[in-house]
Amino acid sequence: MKKLLYTLLLLPAALSAREFSPREALTLDLGTPVKQCRLTPLNLGSGERGFVTVFSAEKSIDPYEGNFTFPKDTPKIAVFDAAGRELWRRELPHTIPGVWFMPLLPMDMDGDGCDEIYYVANTCERPFDYDGYRLERADARTGRVTGSWQWPAPAHNQANSYKWRFLLIGGHADDGSPVLVTVQGTYKEIQMQGWNGDMSRRWKVKIPDDGRGARGSHSTPIFDLRRDGCEQFMYGERCFSFDTGEQLFILDGDAWNEHSDLVQPWWDAESGRWCFFTTREKGDDGKQPRAVMFDQTGRRLWEIAERKGHYHHGWVGNFGPRGERIAMAGRYPFKGEAVPSKGCVGKTYDARTGEEVKIDFPIKGTVVDFNGDGIHELYTDGALYDRTGRVVLKTGKGLLVAAKKVLPLAGEQIVVARPDGRIVFWADRNARENPDRFDTEVYRDNVRLSSAGYGHRYPVLNF
Repeated sequence: MKKLLYTLLLLPAALSAREFSPREALTLDLGTPVKQCRLTPLNLGSGERGFVTVFSAEKSIDPYEGNFTFPKDTPKIAVFDAAGRELWRRELPHTIPGVWFMPLLPMDMDGDGCDEIYYVANTCERPFDYDGYRLERADARTGRVTGSWQWPAPAHNQANSYKWRFLLIGGHADDGSPVLVTVQGTYKEIQMQGWNGDMSRRWKVKIPDDGRGARGSHSTPIFDLRRDGCEQFMYGERCFSFDTGEQLFILDGDAWNEHSDLVQPWWDAESGRWCFFTTREKGDDGKQPRAVMFDQTGRRLWEIAERKGHYHHGWVGNFGPRGERIAMAGRYPFKGEAVPSKGCVGKTYDARTGEEVKIDFPIKGTVVDFNGDGIHELYTDGALYDRTGRVVLKTGKGLLVAAKKVLPLAGEQIVVARPDGRIVFWADRNARENPDRFDTEVYRDNVRLSSAGYGHRYPVLNF
């Protein structure tokens, strides 16, 4: 442990001397104050790129009874071209403005080179009427609604927090054809449906609330399990095939029957296998570890000692001097603990061994490779830290809406929505990159998840 701490603190001179040169690369102006905002890049056809945003002057409404409030504003969708010119916007007057009520995903399902925009909308005045909920499809260039399908109703006899949590996932079947996945449920019963390009149903899955095996998660990472060009996705600690909907494996078998906040796949080049880091919520009376690293067979590689607490926070990133993986697991404070109520109590670990390591920057935040060198930075509370703890960018107050490659520039970008409605894209002038890391279908499909669930928060570690 001492040796690893030493190498983390005394970085190679060539790496530690590299200078960042942040700049504002693009600004979009929504023209109205925002308290919630999501953003995803999309294809507008004929090689033209743009962005779709979901925003509201109301904070994101959560379905949990202890958090739900009556919204004072509606959600809006707007599309901008690559130069920042607004093409169209539309208000959804009956839809609750919250990430779980209204996931959004751009995807080219018909193969014409232009994305369609898929989202969940309520079309009636009654906020909790299943019959009013639709999966809608809009033309990315005009906003015209080109399709509307009944949203599958969640299991009825559940608490609102369980019932009103929806997701969209977009990936590809084994033959490369697009597959759209619709999801209802996270904490108890889960239903999923896979749809073909013509919106005919390809498969369906039901995970009953029977106390056997893991529930869902707030992220749905996409990866290539066998490195053969075929995509899979994780929901909770279960892996599913886009092609058939088959469950390929479940981490921990039936040992863990609850919800996992984070599930982060990462490729271990040294061993030639995928690893999976999971941080878990409360619910099992302290019987199982709250953070575990697994291999792709579901075998535990290591685990933390704590078996109580809501481990809502976690990440894996390349913060060692040569890009070694480090993992963080963090929980909400216990009642009476001398930590701010929204703080994070956590530790960091060598991702391969589980040995505890120390870092010189805040543990709670979002992992990003701002300069494209394969060594990560961490963004939190309006500041970007390199692995030595140096602040290399201050974005000012705002909501983080993206921390991935969303512009045709080297490295990954940080996108922040300011309270006045301006969305600012930050890039590094000095960024360099290996294009093989970013120019992959798996990477692009993960970026596509930025307006569904917490897809914007987690890195793609497929290298």
